[in-house]
Amino acid sequence: MQIVKRVAAILLLSLILALPAAAQLRLGPKLGISTSSLHFDSKLLSSSNRTGWTAGLQLELRLPIVGLGVDGSLMFSHRNDALRGDSRTYHRNYIEIPLHVRYTLSIVGLNKIVAPFAFTGPNIGLLCSESDDITWDNRASNLSWDAGFGVELLGHLQVSASYSLGITKAFKQVGLDRNGEHITGRDHCWTLTAAYLF
Repeated sequence: MQIVKRVAAILLLSLILALPAAAQLRLGPKLGISTSSLHFDSKLLSSSNRTGWTAGLQLELRLPIVGLGVDGSLMFSHRNDALRGDSRTYHRNYIEIPLHVRYTLSIVGLNKIVAPFAFTGPNIGLLCSESDDITWDNRASNLSWDAGFGVELLGHLQVSASYSLGITKAFKQVGLDRNGEHITGRDHCWTLTAAYLF
């Protein structure tokens, strides 16, 4: 029994050590457009959808396990927001760090031409600038959860769509309150991106 445990431990250790050597690491630029809306914890306020953009770098690690991989990005994201019935647009800029687990479907004979994939994982947003508006109080950081799908074309170009659901509160509306508490809210965002990985 001891021998079996030792052999299993050696095999597991060999697999862990061989993983980085067999994995494929790729890096490239990533650009996209987004449509965001604010979701408040009160019916007193509602948000209109507004278009923004995002740009940065994506790093992808393909594991030797068929189809599995992880990716992370460092993105600058510009979000535009507006309250329904208000003509003013309010903007916030974030450094975003999405970290995803992904699965790529391998189609025999076509995987170098077209390869669909799906991904999910957390997205950390760090506020770096905002509109000069005293009615908004933004948190310095927030957490959301991403889920999406896409397709890789010709082994390099990845086009994907994702939905980001705010987990933590991202802001509060100053000056309006509900039973003595400020109205707070979360970000919800659709994003369409294109990345070219080398």
